[in-house]
Amino acid sequence: MPATNSLDAAKAIISNTPAAIRRLNEFARATFRTRGGRTGSGMGMVIEALWGFYLNAELAKDPNSVCEIAWMYSHGYNDFACVLKDADWNPDTCKGELLRVEVKSMIVSAGEPKAHFDRLKSELNDGDFLAIFLWDWIQVPSTPYRVAPAVADHFIGAALPVARLRDVLHEARGGSFVARGACPDPCAPAECTHVGEPLNGAGNRERGTGPESTKLEYTSHAGNFGGLKRMLGTNNPEAEDALQREAAADDTAKRFVEFMAKNFPKS
Repeated sequence: MPATNSLDAAKAIISNTPAAIRRLNEFARATFRTRGGRTGSGMGMVIEALWGFYLNAELAKDPNSVCEIAWMYSHGYNDFACVLKDADWNPDTCKGELLRVEVKSMIVSAGEPKAHFDRLKSELNDGDFLAIFLWDWIQVPSTPYRVAPAVADHFIGAALPVARLRDVLHEARGGSFVARGACPDPCAPAECTHVGEPLNGAGNRERGTGPESTKLEYTSHAGNFGGLKRMLGTNNPEAEDALQREAAADDTAKRFVEFMAKNFPKS
């Protein structure tokens, strides 16, 4: 695929997202107004889907646009693919693709937003994007007692720098990753599927696909790895130094840190 098309696609996604969010919020205010709004409502998934549809509508307006947004219909990690317009797209071989997008929504009023970005670096391609939408239930103007969901802020950028930041901080807090030839399970090194899987400081697996011998007694896995808010936690000077160093070394990582700090300031 032409590299310039991938670059153009990335720029188009970033530049058209604000307009897509405006349309999303207008639709949500007109359609989803209700009395009472709660966390855990499933509305975050609706917001993620609406962004994809409205972004596609914005891209379709541009006669010079080289791409369109396609819905990933499998149960893999990505939510959307950006494909060449009207191309013969094959998601299994990536034919016709420019990049893929993983979308996460976080409700601001939740004490601990549950959104997780836990894909291993080995599962990410250089062109993959991460999109995060912060939303909440807000009062509908001139409509007493009615609220509607609205996106208040967003981050969108390359996924790999965020994954690298996450992994560095995971290790700085005492976590580790399974190394080839050193799997806690009796895997043959050449056949081990656990390489790169995160383990917490206690040696327990942090993803359900981690080594079976590191499984917790009462649950499949610890489940803390990749929490978009929790992943930035620094519980020692080494972790804080690592956070500052990684943010200074990469603009996307810096934007992500600043985005989270602005919306979830430390108390």
